[in-house]
Amino acid sequence: MNYIQWCKDLFAMLKEGGEWYVPRSGLVFRKQAGALVLEQRLGGYESDWQDADYDCIKRHFADAGIGVRSHA
Repeated sequence: MNYIQWCKDLFAMLKEGGEWYVPRSGLVFRKQAGALVLEQRLGGYESDWQDADYDCIKRHFADAGIGVRSHA
């Protein structure tokens, strides 16, 4: 499976308001109004790593036609 389909499948699996926690970087996203919204950055992770992972996630989900934005 390619990453575009993986992103679509993950997004489809989440119900509105559902959360997705990314263990490798401590980012917590919520499905909201047809997009993924970064709600929280957990402590214990380097901010540079979290920023880089957020950018990667945003790019991959954009390729799948899904918006990603940040509230955190």
